[in-house]
Amino acid sequence: VNCLIDAAHAAGVHVRSSVHIRSVAKPDRFVIDLKDDAPLVADRVLLATGSNPHGYEWASALGHTIEPPVPSLFTFEIDDARLKELPGISVEKATIKIEGTSLTQTGPLLITHWGVSGPAVLKLSAWAARELAARHYRAEVIINWLPDFKGDQLQQRLMSIKTEMARQSVSASSPLHLPLRLWKRLVSAVGIGDDQKWTEISKRAILDLAHELSQGTFVMSGKGAFKEEFVTCGGVRLDEVNFKTMESRRCAGLYFAGEILDIDGLTGGFNFQSAWTTGWLAGNAMSK
Repeated sequence: VNCLIDAAHAAGVHVRSSVHIRSVAKPDRFVIDLKDDAPLVADRVLLATGSNPHGYEWASALGHTIEPPVPSLFTFEIDDARLKELPGISVEKATIKIEGTSLTQTGPLLITHWGVSGPAVLKLSAWAARELAARHYRAEVIINWLPDFKGDQLQQRLMSIKTEMARQSVSASSPLHLPLRLWKRLVSAVGIGDDQKWTEISKRAILDLAHELSQGTFVMSGKGAFKEEFVTCGGVRLDEVNFKTMESRRCAGLYFAGEILDIDGLTGGFNFQSAWTTGWLAGNAMSK
């Protein structure tokens, strides 16, 4: 931060903070109306206001269309006995899907105090941002804890394990490389007792266990707490901006950078990169 502030000072930039802006208009030149000071007049203006509602208001007043903003990159609230007291447990590769849609993602999944998180969940929340907003963040989600097994391969593997580990307790160890505590919960969920041996469980129980491991249904009752989302889906429509310069196609001299635009990337640094790149493009174009 200090590096950027020092560079701004060295370039002669005058930084003003804690200034309440009432409106941004352009009768001829840009006029920025301030609450406690004289208006600022400018030839060029950059709006880099993130998801702040005022930024959308000013852009709209200057002729831009705003795609309705909704949260993106958030965690799922799931209150389910199968996940209780398992926070911190992660699965390296799981598939999670929104029931009744084709929306699905595969990747690491983390169990939290309030539900599930991790890259698979965050990516799914990005693709399903509008769908889940329309559902008020209530949906059934299907988790496949072992997505590498296709078709009836998981059922066949469990039958083999039943033969190989016949006299061992089903809950004693996790033969499919799932965390043991999670394995025990999923085994218990299909009615297999703690002391039951593999040789004692029926073919029906094997089918139920395969279904629980690959198609377990969980009820999503909400998303992570407000303002814990990583980014916003929505903002200034992209076809109204020249991406070579980040200048508005609707209002000459107006520029945009960062999250105010209708850009939301997946987790992994893409949203940071978008902010830095659009800021760099806008800054260079405005300086000419």
